Amino acid sequence: MNNKNEFQGGRDRGRRTYVLIHGAWVGAWCWRDVTPGLRARGHGVYAPTLSGLGATRHLPIDPINLETHVNDIVGEIEMEDLKNVYLVGWSYGGMVSTGVLARVRERIKSMVYLDAFVPQDGKALVDYATDLPKDKLPKGEPLSPISLETFGSNDPAIATFVNERLALMPYGCMFQPVKALAERPMDIPHTYIRCLGFDPSPFDAFYNRFKEDPSWDTYALQTGHVCMLTHPKETVEALLKAK
Repeated sequence: MNNKNEFQGGRDRGRRTYVLIHGAWVGAWCWRDVTPGLRARGHGVYAPTLSGLGATRHLPIDPINLETHVNDIVGEIEMEDLKNVYLVGWSYGGMVSTGVLARVRERIKSMVYLDAFVPQDGKALVDYATDLPKDKLPKGEPLSPISLETFGSNDPAIATFVNERLALMPYGCMFQPVKALAERPMDIPHTYIRCLGFDPSPFDAFYNRFKEDPSWDTYALQTGHVCMLTHPKETVEALLKAK
């Protein structure tokens, strides 16, 4: 049955393989508490760093775009020969995971959008994030990070941890249209998890639409946008709930 209520808990359904895709400005480090939580429950977890971010923020970012990041994840999946993947995209990571599904559909078991963008083919992130100053941003210039307070987090310890690790976001990641499947494959379960502490949010439109679609599972967490850092246990349970 499609659960449309606030998420309360999850249960294991055998060993899974999770691939976690982080969002803009951050890196794989954002999953620091979620990765061990999933592994403690017996699951395989891969959390690649997207090019130009996190541990690779020293790289030149001019040539990096959304397709680069799709290639990062596709490469991880193929090089590790991962199959039956639970593909988790958080925030901007939903743009990436959507592009990945179009490339390696046969390797994907389940799609999980964690407070994330769910783009249609040919759409870019700026088509959904209307608060981005796309008309004022010089073409090709990277985007500076948005404050944690905007995302619903006021924890000073988390702010210190995050702010020391942020990187500029390559322009092309925000403005390049995604190459997505024309139609959602009905044989692959889709789950949308909304973090209600981030409000107002561009993710409300996705969550509200999918709540009315019986082919989607939807859940809500009483957390801010950086749920994996502020509420890692609840985030782990939510990911375990995905079909």
